[in-house]
Amino acid sequence: MRKRQEDEMRRGFFTYAWDLVDPDARRTMNRMREDYHCNAVLVSANYHHARVLRPRAEGRKTVRYTEALAAFQPQAEKYPLPSMVPAVEPKMAGINVLDRARAASQEMNLDFGLWVVGLHNSTLGEKKPDLCVQNAFGDIYSYSLCPSQPVNRDYILALAGDLCSQFSPDRLVLEAVGSLGLRHGNHHELFLTSWDSVLELLFSLCFCPACMKKAADRGVDAERLQQEIQRLADVFLEEERGSLPVSFREQEVVSLLMETEGLWDFVQSGKSAVTELVGEVGQILRKEGVQFEVIPASFHRPASTAWLERASLTDLSGRCDGLLIPAYFEDAARLKADLSWVKNLVPGANLVAGINALHPTPGAGELQAQVKACQEVGCGGLYYYNYGLLTEKRLTWVREANQMLIAAERSEAADDCQ
Repeated sequence: MRKRQEDEMRRGFFTYAWDLVDPDARRTMNRMREDYHCNAVLVSANYHHARVLRPRAEGRKTVRYTEALAAFQPQAEKYPLPSMVPAVEPKMAGINVLDRARAASQEMNLDFGLWVVGLHNSTLGEKKPDLCVQNAFGDIYSYSLCPSQPVNRDYILALAGDLCSQFSPDRLVLEAVGSLGLRHGNHHELFLTSWDSVLELLFSLCFCPACMKKAADRGVDAERLQQEIQRLADVFLEEERGSLPVSFREQEVVSLLMETEGLWDFVQSGKSAVTELVGEVGQILRKEGVQFEVIPASFHRPASTAWLERASLTDLSGRCDGLLIPAYFEDAARLKADLSWVKNLVPGANLVAGINALHPTPGAGELQAQVKACQEVGCGGLYYYNYGLLTEKRLTWVREANQMLIAAERSEAADDCQ
């Protein structure tokens, strides 16, 4: 692991592996260090379906990945089923891009992290729909493998162990540890009904056989609850309550959890599946000497809504080395409020921030204010989203923000010495 001074904040980019192919990893990461003053990098080891606009790419500006692809060649024998071995992107795996990235990180004294997308995997989900989240109406969310399913948990454990044994990262950051709801962002997704937090909850609950069993083990009448969730969803869809002010509806989710018999315990049983999974991954990584950080929620913001993806901030904090919060807001006040909520809720949590340097963050000054807020909250690191998606102008903003952060750290160090 690279050596950093104790008072030096980790500074890096979320980086897609395909952005380390041309130019190659060494050239790109040298630019991160020299031009943008980074001391860390977080590289995607795998990713889901994507159509990406790359503003700085030479030639073609868009790229499309029609499968959830791994940037490495998996060790197939580690995985629970042949059908659960990750699909491979041949160009990235062919040049062993992750190994090259690790070597460049070691040469440049960069903290090398692997960013792993866990249960958000349409390729595996379409092969094995019985392993996916299933809502109260029996609809399958093929993009979301259910954490209650033992085979899915074995897959995540295999994936984490595989990456550690092949690439020995300084840290592994695991995203998509829970389950995703109805609104995902598929191509031509036609959900034009008025939507609110109540519907978000009702359509996020998983009633697959594994979740039904876990709930029944807690004494929940899962079949009766499923019928009630169907009834409520039908009622609220028909009411089209979008014209009501948010302030009128903001307490309704709490009321639903309190008033619907068995719903609170059902949510708790789903949460326990994620907590157990993260705990098991943590055990593997500790044996490998790899730091382990978790992104509690992929789609829900602020962090106080991570529970909709079955993530408990307090539970997860006790089973990993840090929580990486994607505080993707356009102003520093909301970013600071989001991070402070987590810090106040879990005082002992080691916090790392994800900062959106893309639109709608309006300018260099606002990005610097966000970085300063991360420092004030006590974050141990921050990662800018995302290296390959940023224009040259916005990369300049990152440089200026990191220069400001380094100057502030040096000033504090000087004051401490006096």
